[in-house]
Amino acid sequence: MWILLAVACRPTTTTDGVTPTDDTTLPSPTDVASGHSGHSWGRWVPHSEHSATEPPGHTGTTDPVDCSVLPDPSSVTVNTLTGWGIAEDFDFDLDGNHLAVRNGALTLKNMAGQTRVAAAGFNGGTAGTRVLATGDMLVCDFAVSGLTLVDKTTGGRSTILSGLAYPNGLEVDRDNRAYVADNSSGTVHMVDVYTGDHWIVATGLRAPNGVILSPDQQVLYVGTFGGNVVYGIPRLTDTTWGQPRILVSDPRNGGFDGINVDVCGNVYYTEFVAGNVWRVTPDGTQVDRMVRLPSAWIPNMRWGSGVGGWDPNKLYVADRQGAGLFELDLGLPGPPHVGLPP
Repeated sequence: MWILLAVACRPTTTTDGVTPTDDTTLPSPTDVASGHSGHSWGRWVPHSEHSATEPPGHTGTTDPVDCSVLPDPSSVTVNTLTGWGIAEDFDFDLDGNHLAVRNGALTLKNMAGQTRVAAAGFNGGTAGTRVLATGDMLVCDFAVSGLTLVDKTTGGRSTILSGLAYPNGLEVDRDNRAYVADNSSGTVHMVDVYTGDHWIVATGLRAPNGVILSPDQQVLYVGTFGGNVVYGIPRLTDTTWGQPRILVSDPRNGGFDGINVDVCGNVYYTEFVAGNVWRVTPDGTQVDRMVRLPSAWIPNMRWGSGVGGWDPNKLYVADRQGAGLFELDLGLPGPPHVGLPP
């Protein structure tokens, strides 16, 4: 039942092993393309190698995307949307509803203000919300120390991963695999939501938090809350991963919280307290502060889905202080949401 409710910073990279260690050398474009220590980065190519004639990724529009030009931060526009709650994370479902945990209930809300509870009982705290390609929903659930799956039709709940110290940061791919950061143990896990198969993506990270896949799903980016870095982890095979590298490091900014990518592969991350949204190119050579938002708590962000009024050319940033969303036009669109047409 629906109820109507009235800069540039100095990037450094690594590493020589599965557990990352700092080094002071940024890999060259050749190193990135060929793979450091014998590992391939897939299609993780420098920004300069993107061609303006390459077919753009699906963005929910038919407009061509020129990945050879980085939009200037001065062109960013911001719109404030109120009434979207104070959840730590959110997503958009396949019908265009905003999905977030509100007052212990996983709740759907559309642009008209209508809400529906998908599942109740999330009273122990949550720090990650995603919609799968099937339409089912996934939550980082502190009560089970892991992930809870919610059936889109019945609202039934099941635990698909447990035993994590602090699950904080969640991503899903087109094949219904989930990627979750365990902030306290420094690990990132991958799990098949429907079979329960489980793999370790990385260990020894510094306070991993937000996680996001590159548009081609060949690199997993991991932000760190208190670790001062953003990692890039290359996919070697379907379920195995190479050693993490530091894509960007800035000792001044410790609260890297939310993370996302645009259709060209540029990585965006939010900064706790300062309210900054940063952009780094896929090769780590250019870092820009895109905008400073008037909020100290901007923990996550999602591109619009192109459904239900959510613009795929806009990045929506959660504002826990203002119980709303910031709608950012950054000059590039986001990749398609899983479950939506390519």
